[in-house]
Amino acid sequence: MTHGGARSTEGAKRHGDGRRNQKLRTRRALIDAAVALLREGRTVTIAEAAETAQVSTATAYRYFSRPSDLLLEARTLMRAPDVLADLPEEPAERLDAVVSRIADVQLGDEVMWRALLRASMDRWEQVEKGEPADDIPIRNRTRLDLTRTALEPLAGVLPPAEHRRLTMAVNLVYGVEALISTRDACGLDTDEAKEVMRWAAGALLESALRHTEA
Repeated sequence: MTHGGARSTEGAKRHGDGRRNQKLRTRRALIDAAVALLREGRTVTIAEAAETAQVSTATAYRYFSRPSDLLLEARTLMRAPDVLADLPEEPAERLDAVVSRIADVQLGDEVMWRALLRASMDRWEQVEKGEPADDIPIRNRTRLDLTRTALEPLAGVLPPAEHRRLTMAVNLVYGVEALISTRDACGLDTDEAKEVMRWAAGALLESALRHTEA
């Protein structure tokens, strides 16, 4: 009885682990499908993701009730894994590291980042028209948080108003909008686009320091 009960418990545990692993695989397959659709420039819907992931639409809805939930998960795959890891202490080097790492990620996967920007613009247009836009992801403030972290050592050096202005100005010269400007409006290749972003961020920081010293 005791041995039989132990075997039964162990079997139930293996069965439970197998189900959890299958659920994780299905969830990841749906997220990967959303990423693939974005890279193809297609609109992400639950049905399209389910078809690409080769699962039923009903199954997909058990994991993600709205396309926006799926897109938010997909977006995590595009984030640089360690943008803030081992940042230098010196402010200029610190900022340059963040700008360079983000540029590498976004310039290395332009199609996806352009698709996300397009989705964001679609949401803005629908909201402006008073139409529901729950199925389109909201732009988050990740880049602003990254900039604030990069410029944190200057919080006690620059006056608060100057520190805030520098933070907002730096936010303009890297990220997906800067990618569009450098690649499309300026016609730069990826290497020069990254170099221009780095130079612009450094120039803004240098200007803020000079202005404070003066």
